[in-house]
Amino acid sequence: MSVFLLALPALDQLVCVSVALPPVEDVRSRQMETCRELVLLYSDLLASPALDSFSDITVVVSIPFYQRGVLQVFGRGRSLQLGCPQCVSPGVLQCCLSYSLITRLSPSWNKAGLYLISGKDFLTESGRLNAVGMELSTSEGQLVLNIGADTVRLPPARLEDFDLPPLVLRRFCSDPVSVLDPSSTGRALWCHVLPSMKKGQIINITRQLPRDGPFRTYRDLQNHWNRLEKFLI
Repeated sequence: MSVFLLALPALDQLVCVSVALPPVEDVRSRQMETCRELVLLYSDLLASPALDSFSDITVVVSIPFYQRGVLQVFGRGRSLQLGCPQCVSPGVLQCCLSYSLITRLSPSWNKAGLYLISGKDFLTESGRLNAVGMELSTSEGQLVLNIGADTVRLPPARLEDFDLPPLVLRRFCSDPVSVLDPSSTGRALWCHVLPSMKKGQIINITRQLPRDGPFRTYRDLQNHWNRLEKFLI
């Protein structure tokens, strides 16, 4: 593990602006898409989805950049509501810096829990992958960057991993409307959800999209990921 100490910029030369999205369907996805677009369009800007809202984005810029009106033009073009500029705290700077750094490193390095994993196609690799553990924090006017090299394995899940009877699996593979119920094994099945790697329980496995979800077809789902991905390449 290597530790790097970097001087924080003068916080009195920076401002924090809250950017609110208009009411839209699937606002969480739009929040992520807009935040990534901001980060990758403007190298002088740091941003992060707001921690307490699915519709707001926190932006940190220098005072001269804010006065140029670039952020205001971006907001008007996308019907965004910009709040009044506020003072920047070390915690807000740390959060926006961490999110912006990870966004700009993707897809060469991709977040999975506490690691950044090398390679755009890491989700399809079953062997060992190069990874970097990275932690940002602020202390006494300094940015503390902890970096450590490691290797990880993230083998893709297979239907056979769920210990379901072979007959049930064959029926599922041959019937497009069949639904697998992992609870039929008598125990709860858990998975890790990217990018946070938090644990989630698998309720069922199906080819049908949820009726109460934001996507009506798999084409809608594919277009959603394509819109996000175009800001990552």
